[in-house]
Amino acid sequence: MNYNENLKKFRNELDAVGADAVLVSMNNFFGNFNAECSSIAEISGFTGSNGRAIVSRDRAILSVDGRYTKQASEQTDSEIWEIKTYPEFDTNALTKEIVQPGQTLAVGAFSITYKSYLSLINASENSGFKVKVLNKFLLLKPNKSTKNIYLVDNDRKNRISRIQETLANGEIALLTDNAIIGWIFGVRCAPNAEKCVLPNCVAMVPHNGEPMLFSDLNPEDSHDDFEFFNIEQFENVIKSLPKSEFVLDYSRTSLYFPEVLQRNGFSIKQSKTNYGMFEAIKNEAEIKNMKIACEKASLAFIKTLAFAENVKNTSEVEIAEFFENELKKYDDFVSLSFNSISAFDKNTSIVHYNPMTHGNTQINRDGLFLFDAGAHFKNATTDMTRTIYRGIPDHGTLSHGAKKIYTSILKSLILFSSASFPDKSKAYSIDAIARLFVWNEGYDYHFGTGHGVGSFANVHEHPRISFNSTEEITGNMVVTVEPGIYRDDFGMRLENMLLTKPAEAPGFIEFETLNFIPFSRKLIDVEMLTSVERDWLNEYHQKIFDKFANYLTEDNVTLNWLKENTRTI
Repeated sequence: MNYNENLKKFRNELDAVGADAVLVSMNNFFGNFNAECSSIAEISGFTGSNGRAIVSRDRAILSVDGRYTKQASEQTDSEIWEIKTYPEFDTNALTKEIVQPGQTLAVGAFSITYKSYLSLINASENSGFKVKVLNKFLLLKPNKSTKNIYLVDNDRKNRISRIQETLANGEIALLTDNAIIGWIFGVRCAPNAEKCVLPNCVAMVPHNGEPMLFSDLNPEDSHDDFEFFNIEQFENVIKSLPKSEFVLDYSRTSLYFPEVLQRNGFSIKQSKTNYGMFEAIKNEAEIKNMKIACEKASLAFIKTLAFAENVKNTSEVEIAEFFENELKKYDDFVSLSFNSISAFDKNTSIVHYNPMTHGNTQINRDGLFLFDAGAHFKNATTDMTRTIYRGIPDHGTLSHGAKKIYTSILKSLILFSSASFPDKSKAYSIDAIARLFVWNEGYDYHFGTGHGVGSFANVHEHPRISFNSTEEITGNMVVTVEPGIYRDDFGMRLENMLLTKPAEAPGFIEFETLNFIPFSRKLIDVEMLTSVERDWLNEYHQKIFDKFANYLTEDNVTLNWLKENTRTI
């Protein structure tokens, strides 16, 4: 794709829309990001999931968070694009770089949240520039969904009632987070490599009355619990409703919706309820299914790591395909839960590396290998990461001190997994636990420590465990812990899935590890581990061996790899 030519065409649109610059965000089409139709990717080549850019006639600035700094620099033309780091260069900071007083900045109604729009309006009033809203995309628009949807049994009526209980008489909740919508209505879109809930959807749940679900997909049959509408009919449908107040999350809702609502005489207000936290708490059936799915995915992961470490000649894509083929042996496997990060050697330094977009590297020598992959099963979703080494680290291409770095990450994961903390602790307070040993080595990672995982839903859900997340952690949540260290020459990360449950001490929460994948014996510096950490690791590895050894009696490569990496330290 000729990104520079696309950028040129994009700039030619400035006169047509009467603007001096355009704010380009990830296309939050109806609140849902779709990487395949990102305007930023079309005009720059950057394929990450978080970015914002401002393009004028003579400048182009791209702001990304710390996960994507290196990727953005490698994927864009340095003679054209200036790369800035978010949040230091947020949307308002970018505008000050380019837009002058008296000029006009255009924004897309579908690609900016209402919260960001209000902030931008405030900045424009202070700086003297104008903001013009475009109800169209420049160059492209989100692809219409082509997958079929189906409904799953998930106690739909009670979940709808929980939303209605948060509303006052006459209020209507407007929901644009597809993970929340999928959780409430039990709607799935399959197969879909990135998400298995509706990609383009919005829902209205009134305090009294039947909820309405809008999507660009139509089910074959209607459902008694809610009405289904085509999303193109959103404005026509609300025109027939009595004037009332809509409750919505300004930070999750595209500008298009509040603009349409207010234009048609409805009032809006910020929701005080984080509906995403409703989906974070799993019921007994969901927990049972998550445990089963984690065992299946773990065995496929073990076979994949053994293959990656022992095969003489392979590639990053071939290893990712090996994992998917192992998963396909299960009848309830639906699809990958995200595009697998299969990274070798220096590619491990790119946090969200994708061999399909970055270039498939051949693997025929010693080196570091990082694999981050997950699966959608019909009742659960998984997400796991391991870093291993092909060959002998002390004699290979890995830089000095790599074992120390790996073991520091492992110690952080063990400390977090072993933690006990007060029920409903803020996520930011436990985020720091996983960074302790990483910090001790003089490193940090520019992403959250973990996230919730859906039950056959989005792989990234609430709660967000990060340095600034105020969400509360309580029992029956499934979350990840994924500390890592990324340098210019390589990166390492480890990730487990954990279940929160009551601890022995009243009012406290602890974790149960759900997946069973060994850590790389080659990369562990045993002298760095305390006796408590060794006991934790030996117990975990023994569980793994006992669980899977009998399944591998005819697979000597995997069985020998398992024996080596689970042996007592």
